[in-house]
Order: sequence, then C-alpha cells, then structure tokens
Amino acid sequence: MATTYLSHRDIFSPSTIDVSSSLGSSADATTAARKPNALGTKVTSVLSSSYADHEIRDALRLLDDRGLQNDQDTRRNLKTNAQKDVIDCNAKIVDDFGAVAEQLRRVGSLLNTLNTTVDSMRSHISAARQETAAVLEDAGELISRKQDTEAKSTLLTAFTSHFLISTTDLNLLTSSAEPLDDRFFEILTRVKHIHRDCEILLGYENQRLGLELMEQTTRNLDAAFKKLYTWIQREFKGLDLEDPHISSSIRRALRVLSERPTLFQNCLDFFAEARQSTLAEAFHAALTGSSGVAKAIEFSTHEPLRYIGDMLAWVHSTAVSEKEALEGLFISDADDISKALTTSKASEPWARIPRRRSSLGSSSSITTEGSGQEDGGKREPVFNPHAALASLISRNLSTACATLSSRIDVAVRNSGDPVLQFKTFNVLDFYRGIFTKLLGPEAALVRLIETLESNALAHFEDTIEEEIRAATSEIVINEDLSPPTYLATGLRQFAEICRARGPQMTDPELERIFTASLSGILNACAGTASSITNVRSSSIYRINYMTALKSTLSGLKIQVPNVGPPLEKASTEIQALRDGLVKELHCTFLEYSGVDEIMQELDSRQNAMARKEWLVDKLDGFAVRLDEFLSSALMDAQEALKRLLDRAIAQDVVAEAIDRFCADFDELEAMLEMVDVQTGSTIVGETRDAAKDGTGDAGSPELLRDLYPRTGAEVRALLT
Repeated sequence: MATTYLSHRDIFSPSTIDVSSSLGSSADATTAARKPNALGTKVTSVLSSSYADHEIRDALRLLDDRGLQNDQDTRRNLKTNAQKDVIDCNAKIVDDFGAVAEQLRRVGSLLNTLNTTVDSMRSHISAARQETAAVLEDAGELISRKQDTEAKSTLLTAFTSHFLISTTDLNLLTSSAEPLDDRFFEILTRVKHIHRDCEILLGYENQRLGLELMEQTTRNLDAAFKKLYTWIQREFKGLDLEDPHISSSIRRALRVLSERPTLFQNCLDFFAEARQSTLAEAFHAALTGSSGVAKAIEFSTHEPLRYIGDMLAWVHSTAVSEKEALEGLFISDADDISKALTTSKASEPWARIPRRRSSLGSSSSITTEGSGQEDGGKREPVFNPHAALASLISRNLSTACATLSSRIDVAVRNSGDPVLQFKTFNVLDFYRGIFTKLLGPEAALVRLIETLESNALAHFEDTIEEEIRAATSEIVINEDLSPPTYLATGLRQFAEICRARGPQMTDPELERIFTASLSGILNACAGTASSITNVRSSSIYRINYMTALKSTLSGLKIQVPNVGPPLEKASTEIQALRDGLVKELHCTFLEYSGVDEIMQELDSRQNAMARKEWLVDKLDGFAVRLDEFLSSALMDAQEALKRLLDRAIAQDVVAEAIDRFCADFDELEAMLEMVDVQTGSTIVGETRDAAKDGTGDAGSPELLRDLYPRTGAEVRALLT
C-alpha cells in the first residue's frame, strides 16, 4: 500500500544522504557535481509534493503493488528498474503489433481473392439476368394473375356461401310439400340474415347486385312466411284445446310469424273465427241439448234468474278453459313476439294503422296498440300478452255472447217483475267482477256484461216507474189511515232488492234504487196526506206510512249498512210528526177542560180584584166542565190515536200530552192561590163580620180553591 512508503518519512529527510542517492542515478552524478544546487532542488520538489495529489498517490499505490523492499539498493535502482519495465512493455507491444501486421497482410490477400471472385460472379449474374429477364417478367405477370384469380375465387366462394341458398334449401323453405321442421327455421333465419346483409351491398357504387339479391330474398321470405301462415292455419283447424300442452312447434311458428304483423293478425283472426263457430255450436248445444247434453239449460231451468245464471256460468267456464288453453300461445313468448312486432313496424307501415274496434274485441288490440303513441312521455308496449289473450278469448266467445245477450234481454223484458230484473242486474254485476279478474277491465266481454247491466237496470227503473204510476193514479185513503197497499208492495220490493244486493251495495246504488222504488210512492203518500183536512188524521197518516218505511229500513240495517242515512231521516220526520200530535192533543186537553180559557182571562186582567170577581162568578161552571172532561179525557185521547199503527208512539203521545196538561194545570192552580193571597184579607174580613151579624151566607166559600177544588195530583191521577 502507499501507506508503507509514507510511514518512512526519513527517506525524504534532507539530512538523509540516501535520499539524494535514491533520487539520483549514476548518470546524474557528474551533473550533480557540476550543479551543486540540483540535489537540493529535487529534495525541495519532493518535500513540496503533497499526498493529496492524485498522480503522486497513484504512483505510490503502483509502487506498493510491485512488492518492493525498502532498502538502499531498491531505492538506488528504482528509476532504472521502472525504465527497464517500460522498455520491456514497449518491446512486447511492438512484437504484438508485428503479429497483427502479418495477419493484416493475410487478410488483405484474402480480400483481393474475394474481390476477384465477386467480380467474376457479378459478371456471370449479369449475363444470366440478361438471359432470364423476359422469363421472369412473364412469370411475375402470371403470379399476379394467379393471386387475383385466387382472391376472386375466395371472394366468390364466400359470397356464394353467405348470400346464396341452394336449390334444396330453397325448395325446403318455400315448398308446401316439404315439412315444417327445425331445418326450415334454420334456413329461414339464414335468409333473414342475407336480407339484412344486402343493405351493406347497397352502400357501394354499383347497387345492382344488392338490389337483385334483396329482391330475390324478399320473394323467398314472402314465400316462406306464406308457407308458415298456411301451416299454422292447418294446425289451428286440428288444434285440440283440451290438451293442456299446446304443441311447441305452434308456439315457435307464431313467434316467427309475428315478424309479419299482417299475417300474424290474419292467422289469429282465422283462429278466432274458427273458435267462434265452435263455441257458438257448443253454446247452442248446451242450451237445447242437441248434442246429447245431459241437462239442457232451456229445459232444466224454468226460473228466469236461474236460466240467466246458468248461461253466464257456461260462458265463464268456457272463458276459463279458453284462457288456460291459450296462455301458452302468448304468455311464454311475449317478449319475443313484442320484439318481432316492434321490428316489423318498419317493414309494414300499414300495420301501424289501428283497426276499428268491434263490440266484442278487435284485432288491433293485439298488434297495433302503442304503435308510436305516447302517454305521459312513456311509450306503450307494442304487444301486451294479457290484453291480446283477453281480446282473443272475447272474440272467440263473440257469437256465443251475442246469443247470450239477446236471450238475457228477452228474459228481462218478458219478466215484468222489477225485483227479478234487479236480481238479474245483481247476477250480471257478480259475473262482471269475475270476468274483470279473469280478462281485465278493458276486455270486450266485460264491456258486454256492463251493457247488459245497464239495460237490466234501465228495465228495472222503467218497470217500477210504470207500476208506481199505475198504483198512484187514484188517491185512496183507508178508513183506519193505514199505509196504502202500493207502499207495502214498494217496501217489500225494496227490501228484496236490498237483501239480494247485500253488503256490497254502494251509496250511489242505494240512492238510485231508493229513488226508483220509493221516492214516487212516498211523494204520492205525502200528496194523499196533504189532501186530508183534519190535521190530526193527516199527521197520523204520515206517521203510519213513515213508520212502515222505518220498519223496513230497520230490518235491512244489518244486511245493508248503507241504509243508515235514510233510516235516520225517517226517524227524524216521525219524531217531528209525533211532536206535532203531542202539541195538538195538548191543545185539545186545554180547550175541552176550560183551563186555557181561564188562563187567558187571568192574563187579560191585571187587577187582582177584577180577577177575583170574574173567578167568583165563573169558576164554579169551569169546575163542572173540568169534571166532565176528566171523566173521559184519557179514553177520548186513546180513541183519537187508535189509528196509529205504532202503539208505542200513541202511548208516548198521550203520556206527553197529559204531562204538559198537568204542568199547565199546576200553573193555573198556582195562579188561583196567588189571587187568593192578593185579595184574601178583604174578602175574609167581610165574610167574618157578616157571619157575626147573622147577615152573611153561611154556605159561601171563603177561598177560590173552594170554588175550583180539583188539585194537580187529582187531575194527574184521573188522567193516568
């Protein structure tokens, strides 16, 4: 290491003679003698050198790596040895360069040989090129033509395989003699793809090929869909709806045919017409028993209501069977049919025109609903499977329902019984709810039932109006003031109607039935009551027919909770009439007993003595009149109210009138005592003086109570 030399600083000390010897060489000794200052200069130069100098440090490191011994010989010969090593290295390098030069000479000769060979080959190649240039040109042209031919052949093969259909496949696709199997649908799918890809060919400048292919594929597709349409019609003719599993091939065929909305709709129309005929014959057979039916509806049911109910039950059973059988046609493949119909709108613009609806369903509800119309920003679906199914069932039953409608209408018209007509309405309303749950509220069959309901209710109102008009044409008042017979008839009919309708009766229905059944009768009864001149008899008559109404409504309270408001109104009117009877009977009591006359005379005289004089003069007669009244007042009152049908009301009227009369009598009794008190001192003193002188009448009364002896307690006891 360099540190070895640095540790011996004495070799550089000026006092060491060996340093000058190690730094000087034998050749420099003469020069050092001639120049005595050279040694000192070198020593100074060495001592001024710093170890931090990179060259010094590297030199010392190399010296240390040589492994020299630090002795006098080594230091003396250090420069000489270093120069010797340099010379040896240079000699070795020169030898190496000599070998390199020899190799370069050999390479040069080799390159000359190669150049000669290359020039010879170049001359041969130039000659060959001149000889084969024409052949190569012809070969290049042939290869180019081959590549073009191969590319065209590949293109033709690809075009033929993609855009052309073989004769065998085309025959299978269009010929009605060939079966409709999976291979048919595969070929049809391929032809549809070809037709769609023809649009790409139309994008080029030469559109002839695209137009010809599109025209050809269009003809093939039309023939294929025509074959599919014919096959479905043939399958529909032999379709067994009793089979719970309709053939999957029919469902697949319908799904594919939905891409042609017109054919799809025509196919459904054909099926509906076939089912209309079949179901119409089945309904006729069920009515008449022409096909060996065990129980014909017309011969086994003699009641009109049951007759109507059996017909509706048959229609409901048939509708359920039709729905169960036809659900597989629409529900399972609804999404695919909807997509196909949506896509096909562009190819058949005329399919967007909605068809006119018939009374029992329209095909437009199946294929054209929501064809672009928007409601509230939302586009309606093109195909609603449930609506389509309901429409198809309604159309299948249209002929049978036409027969049903006419027979129900005849039955309702011929019945002449308003109760039966309303029960018919009730049965129709029941089946309307069932058909609504089965087919939906917009189904044509539901609308037909609603029409029958309206007709039945209209017949009911017309019939009952005619009955009321005939019954109330003449005013007849019974001697016992009992309600008229037509009121009892109307109440009976109203009760039967309400019981038939039951708890499901709504407030508007109740109001309509009440108006039709009872309003005219009640108005006639009110007119009859107004014609009775006697107020008491008129009130009794009103209470009697209102009591009959209340009794009927009370009996319906549990079955028809809605009768509460008219029942309260009847009770209020009866209470008002009862209060009027109480007031009238009370006035009669006051008049016949003379109490009213006494009180009026007392009120007209303000002077106590004048009252006293009048009472002394008249009171004796009024006492006799009161006794006569009390002897028969209670019986007379009961006799007067005996024509009240509600005996409880009659008793309440008499009791309240007696209470009011007794209260007035107590007031009269108090007034008489007051007159005695006001005039008692004078009259009593004169009476006593006359008795002492013997001039007075010993039998003359001293008080007015002696002239009018009846007390309130006695009157109350006699009247009760």
